[in-house]
Amino acid sequence: MKRWVVISVVLLMGLSGCMVSKTKYEASVADMESAKAELEKSRMHQEALEEQIRNLKGLNEKVSTDLETMTTEVQRIKEGRKNEHTLLETRERELDQEKEQLTSKLRVVVDQYQKVKSQNKALKETVLRYQKELKDTRESSVGSTAGVMKPSETTDMSKSGIAQPVTPSSIVSSKPPVPKIVTSPTLPKMGGDLVNINKAPVSDLVLTLGLTREVAEEVISNRPYRLRGELVAKNIIPKATFDEIKDRITASP
Repeated sequence: MKRWVVISVVLLMGLSGCMVSKTKYEASVADMESAKAELEKSRMHQEALEEQIRNLKGLNEKVSTDLETMTTEVQRIKEGRKNEHTLLETRERELDQEKEQLTSKLRVVVDQYQKVKSQNKALKETVLRYQKELKDTRESSVGSTAGVMKPSETTDMSKSGIAQPVTPSSIVSSKPPVPKIVTSPTLPKMGGDLVNINKAPVSDLVLTLGLTREVAEEVISNRPYRLRGELVAKNIIPKATFDEIKDRITASP
């Protein structure tokens, strides 16, 4: 500013008719040129600074936008993780409840299995006992039948020496008392007798074939049968059970 003031004073003095030496005039011109160059330099520097400021503003806006985007993404990720955590906790509780239910059902099934196993064991023991009793009864009956005196041809020599047949009235026989045969309506069939699945009662199906009462009642409720294999076809008994009893049953009408 001082230089511009000096230059202005010099110019005013020149215009007003004041005499200025050439040396001072040249010095003043040189100072003016230098001031002009410095002013141009300052202007260029100012323009560079303004350009840099514009670039910084643009960069700042871009950084602000990126920061906002990243903040939004981070928030979304946090919410997603929170939702996933909530879902995992809910699923974990559901699995725990299902586990408890399955455990309870398993205990019930195990208890039922033990009861059925005990019932099956008792039925087998009953069947074996009845089979033994029936066998002993039949052996006793056969033995008593063999002890009865059989008619035989005896001869009595007459005076003439001719053998005469002895009449039934002349036979002296003593029959031992026949033991009373104990019978039971639930006595299992033995020997070659087949159980007719169209006619047999529940007791025969249970004691002779070893079926449970529930299965035996289901066999009866699905009568009549044309073939033995309908027990499997109608899903009344499994194939393995049918293979065990198929030789002891018949479906004759």
